[in-house]
Amino acid sequence: MFDPTSLIAQFGLLAVFGTAAVEGDAAVVTAGVLVQRELLPLWPVVIAGMAGGWFSDLLIYHLARRFRERDRTKRAVEAARKWRFFNLFVAYPMLLALAIRFMPGVRTAGPVALATATEITPLRYAVLTGIAAFLWSLILVHIGHQAGELIARLLQGFGVPEYLVIGIPVAIVLVLTVFAVRKWRRRAAGREV
Repeated sequence: MFDPTSLIAQFGLLAVFGTAAVEGDAAVVTAGVLVQRELLPLWPVVIAGMAGGWFSDLLIYHLARRFRERDRTKRAVEAARKWRFFNLFVAYPMLLALAIRFMPGVRTAGPVALATATEITPLRYAVLTGIAAFLWSLILVHIGHQAGELIARLLQGFGVPEYLVIGIPVAIVLVLTVFAVRKWRRRAAGREV
């Protein structure tokens, strides 16, 4: 029988980093479930989740900053300026930098807006998003830990094998990651046309 525990122990932190960078919330919550099952250590998981989320924020910000003088980018920013939401956040760039991690619908648009429509410096952006990513990861790992306890209590009397208790949240994250990557590819393909 396949036992995922050795695979999780060997590659778990790298997987937390990668899935946190690509998918985000569900990946870090699932890592919290694995912490609760004592398959991964708490603080390295928090740091790996933080690093993955922070990496994606920094990558989007620096790419947008690099290409902000391109006509396509300027047109996108001008179109976004029509939204009241965009103007509100651009008026408070430090608040937006802190809030991006906690706002799933703004995780791409937020860094792009900050890089193209504000004068926030890369260092200030890195520090603020680093703090936000740490808090975000810590909160979501804790939520996952609590969810893991709930799952364990719910399945306690059924004799469900440990690999299924672990496999269900891991499978959910894999499915969500595949959907996120497909959605990102469709958006990228739509922009190229």
